[in-house]
Amino acid sequence: MSSVARGASRLGLASGRNRNAHSYGGGSDSRAKITASRSGSREGRLPLAKVKVNKSRGGAVAGVGKASLIGGLFARLCTLVVACVALVAVSIGLLAGYRWLTTIDYFTIRDLQITGVSRMAREDVLTQAELKPGMNLLAVNMENVEAMLTKNPWIESAQVTRVLPDTLKIRVTEREPSYLVQYEDSLCYADGEGRIIDKVQSDKFVSLPQVEVESGMERHLPVLEELRKAIAAKQTPFGLDQVAWIRLSWRYGLEVRLMDRNVLLCVGVDDWKNNLTHMGLVWANLAKRGELDRTAIISAQNRKVWVEMHG
Repeated sequence: MSSVARGASRLGLASGRNRNAHSYGGGSDSRAKITASRSGSREGRLPLAKVKVNKSRGGAVAGVGKASLIGGLFARLCTLVVACVALVAVSIGLLAGYRWLTTIDYFTIRDLQITGVSRMAREDVLTQAELKPGMNLLAVNMENVEAMLTKNPWIESAQVTRVLPDTLKIRVTEREPSYLVQYEDSLCYADGEGRIIDKVQSDKFVSLPQVEVESGMERHLPVLEELRKAIAAKQTPFGLDQVAWIRLSWRYGLEVRLMDRNVLLCVGVDDWKNNLTHMGLVWANLAKRGELDRTAIISAQNRKVWVEMHG
């Protein structure tokens, strides 16, 4: 082979190789590009797929959440309805049971015990309380009975006790009259502190000292109760049955008129206990000297005592 042909073939071979190399190189580039495009397309499609999947999952989760919320609300509503029905059923049952208990004969009142009354009669207490044998013990409202009893002016307090199955106990504390008081053109009973109890009735009259209170001396009314206690404890030279009347006056303070002796006793309300003690000493001295019958006024004021004689 000639050198020219050899060179040409070499050149051809070389060119062929170059073409092949170029084609190979180009092929590899093409494959790389194709691979890259495929991988790129895959990578490009993969996020889209993920987004689609996430969207579908988010919608499913939202749907499940809504269903769970509706289911929870429905369950709570059912529970509330069941609770209300149960409460109504229990209430109806209790009411029916109470009505049954308050009508059966087993709890009929057969024993009415009343204590603490001296001035009032048993029938007066039952009438005031609107009670009578034969009533159902459980149907008696004890608070209402106590309230009705204390509306009576002669009852200071009342206590009602239920003893099953058939006994009702009533304990009454009466107000004790200590004085007679002229009040609004009527003669009334008053307690130890001068508080009005009730009008005097001729069929239930009790002889008591009469009390007069000048206007403005009402603040000294508690002295009346203290005086009554002192008389009961025999700390005075006279008894309550000897007192005709008592007056609270601006001039003398506490005035006491005795029935069996024509004598007026005047005690200053300021430090009245000491004044009363000094009066007792003078009283004993006058009695010892036999001068009580001639005594008209004994006045004890500011721990000093003055005596005035008749004539």
